[in-house]
Parts: sequence; structure tokens; C-alpha cells
Amino acid sequence: LDERLFPADLQPNGYDIIRTWDYYLILRGVALFGRSQFKEALINGMVRGTDGRMMHKSYGNYVSTREVLEKYGADSFRLWVALAAATGQDVRFSWEGVDYAHRFLVKVWNAARLAEAYLRDYTPTRSLEGARPIDHWILRELAAVIRGASERLESYDFQGAAHALVEFTWHKLCDHYLEAIKHRLSAGDPVAKEVLYTVLLKTLQMLSVFAPHISEEIYHIIFREKEGLESITVAPWPELPRFDEQLARVGELAVAVIAEARRAKHDARIPLSAPLRAIHVYSSELSAWLKAVAEDVKGTLRAEEVFVHEEGRGERVVPEFPSVSLTIEK
Repeated sequence: LDERLFPADLQPNGYDIIRTWDYYLILRGVALFGRSQFKEALINGMVRGTDGRMMHKSYGNYVSTREVLEKYGADSFRLWVALAAATGQDVRFSWEGVDYAHRFLVKVWNAARLAEAYLRDYTPTRSLEGARPIDHWILRELAAVIRGASERLESYDFQGAAHALVEFTWHKLCDHYLEAIKHRLSAGDPVAKEVLYTVLLKTLQMLSVFAPHISEEIYHIIFREKEGLESITVAPWPELPRFDEQLARVGELAVAVIAEARRAKHDARIPLSAPLRAIHVYSSELSAWLKAVAEDVKGTLRAEEVFVHEEGRGERVVPEFPSVSLTIEK
């Protein structure tokens, strides 16, 4: 008996076979070897039909696994399973839920395509010297999701880990950080490339737990030659990145200002890619922070100028920082 395999660390199965599987495994293990054949049992819930009843062909609520895989692929199906229900709880099958997981993975793929264009010939330096506040912000958020996902996975909370990872990747990495560094990437900023390389790689290392196929494909396209590991599945679990908390807080302000300015452009029916004449930002207590991130605001919004005012008030308040307001000038 190989002690790495026996006893098994984990025995997962549905609650319908606890007696006929878990119990007899324990019984036979003790009878034959003097110990249980597994250390822990993980009791999964059941996937029900869209009508809430157990899937059965006679009910007309049966969905073939092959049908799901052919339409959306294994990664989308796996990720939906993780997102859909807490461990041990039943879940109704949902085409909308699988589609949501699929759209998220398309978002990841498109982000990776963008990153590959700038990281193709880039050699990582493992240095954060010269990192801007917004870089420290994304590294802080990455550290939080690594810490949270690690704790949740250790307690078999796959749903919590998956939700945290999707929230970070979709809304913080793709919607905010990538948009905020496009102008720096276009200018060849090596720090922006280094941070993007680090964040994307560590994100994929976590995502590979839920969506191994797309994670492996992106790893081979961008990281395989640079990292040297044959597969992302043998890569170590990501370590927490280094960051400066004070600078991360300043970066958080930059993200909030950029987001509100983008909403202002949208409400004014100005294309997000269209240039602006100026952005006026108002705050007495945070003026120093605003001046520190003015270049990122300017580059992201394609503004000719960003003016920071210590007096006055703009047309729109930044929700996350109520003492900050702004006005855009076409």
C-alpha cells in the first residue's frame, strides 16, 4: 500500500450513497487494514432539474451532460457547478448559470489576448520598483483573493472561492486595472507589464482549479517558456504578492475617479474611447492623492488635461470617496 494514496485524504460523493459507499469503505478498511480507507468525507448535493425535482427522463426535466459539454465546454460547466451551490446543498440546473460562467471565461480569454500582445517578448524582472499606486491597488486586491480563496478551499467552500475569484478577475482585473494601464502598455511601460504578468499568472493558477483547460491554454501561450513548468497544473499555489498599503489606498482612489468619469462620459453619450478636453477633480483633503494619480486618470480617459482643485465642487460625486467630485469637459 502506497502511503501517499492510502488512506485517501478525501472521499467525495452524494448523500444518496452514504450508507452504501462511505459506511462500507470504512467497515472494510477497518476489517482488512485496521484503519479507514479515507480521512474525510465530502458530501455533495444533487443536481436537480430546472423544475426543482430530481432529474429523471420520465419527468421530462433531464439534461444530458454531453449536451452541456457540446454547447459550452467542460470549463464552463465545471465553473458553474462551483458557483451554483454551497457544498452539500442541492442545486437546480440552469442554462443561464452555465452561460454566465461561459461569458466570464470569454472575458478571461479576451483579457489574455490583450495581455499576450504586450507580454509576448517580455522577460519578467520580479521587481516592483517604480510601481504606481494603481499597481499597488491591484496587487493588494490579488493578495486578498489569494488569501480568501485559500481559506475557502481548505474548508471545501468551493462556491465562496469561485465567487471571490470571478469577482476579482472580471470586475477588478479586467474592468478596472486593464482599462487603466492600456495607455501605459502602449507606451511600453515595463512596470505595467511586470504587474500584469504577475497578476495574470497568479490568477490563472487559481482559476485552473475550476477551469483547467482554458487556464492551460493561456499558460502555454504566454507563460510556458518563461516559467519553465510543463503545465499550470503542476505550478505551485500562488504566494501573496508584495504591495504598499498606503499606495494601494491611493490607487483605490484612482480607480474610483476613473470609474465615475467613465460613467459621466456614458451619461453624456460620449464614446468611452473618445478624447476629452479636460477633467476637473475637486477635493481639499485628498488633493495630494489626486495629483499623484492624475496621469493615470488622464491616460485612461484620454483627457488632454486633468485639473485638481482644492476648492469648489464638481457636477458628480465619487461614491467611494464622497469628499471627491468631478466634472468632465468635452
